[in-house]
Amino acid sequence: MSFTMTKISDTIYQFNEPKEFQPGVWAPYVDAYLYLGSERAAVIDALEVSTGLYQAMREITDLPMDVLITHGHLDHAGAAIPEFYAAGCKIYMDPVDIDLLKSMIPETKEEWFTPLHDGDVFDLGDKKLETIACPGHSEGCVVFLDRENKVMFSGDTIGSGAFWMQIPIALPLGQFWPHLQRLAEKVSDIPADELMLYPGHRVQSPVQLTGQYIKDCVDITGAIMRGERPGTDAEMDMLGKHIVYKEVKQGMYQSYCYDPERL
Repeated sequence: MSFTMTKISDTIYQFNEPKEFQPGVWAPYVDAYLYLGSERAAVIDALEVSTGLYQAMREITDLPMDVLITHGHLDHAGAAIPEFYAAGCKIYMDPVDIDLLKSMIPETKEEWFTPLHDGDVFDLGDKKLETIACPGHSEGCVVFLDRENKVMFSGDTIGSGAFWMQIPIALPLGQFWPHLQRLAEKVSDIPADELMLYPGHRVQSPVQLTGQYIKDCVDITGAIMRGERPGTDAEMDMLGKHIVYKEVKQGMYQSYCYDPERL
């Protein structure tokens, strides 16, 4: 599987892996990022089936690299993980998602991963990435925030323009809600239009996501929990299951999906 690289800035590189959504029709799908500091580099997520990601990043930088996994879904902690491990990189992920990843990629080995915890800070020299846990889309979801430079790598924690909370392995919205409120509070001192978000599936949004997206998530989730914004009926087939759910569209959210039976 091939992937493309886009230079977003002198310190942020996006690596996108396409997916065949219909026979013979490929489209951009999932993203990993390389974030460069003055002394170290951070790799955020590792795509799904692509190999060669480590070498592609080595062509950009020779800085020591740490791999930071936003959550344990196969499209974020995929085939490139063993490459980074073999190269001596530490790979950080919340251990609560190890079994989830094993259920999707049975050959996953626990020894590849170093436990990641809420509040962990990764010092890249002139930049620091703070780990903020926000369970919901998976139990181990986190975001990585560079507070000083107003950059957040969010994985699927609050979606990418589309937010999948309707899947059976997501937590009920009532469990997600306090974590989302805490995340919003953590970034409340950063002007919403100045905080740049780099999510796990950047192609899903027609615009650059900002801190306003977090505010929209709080507004939508709160309204759903209060029964004020039920959304419209929707359904999909995934992994042999027929899923019936509700969908809300508001602000920067193209599609906020949730299961009304799991509030």
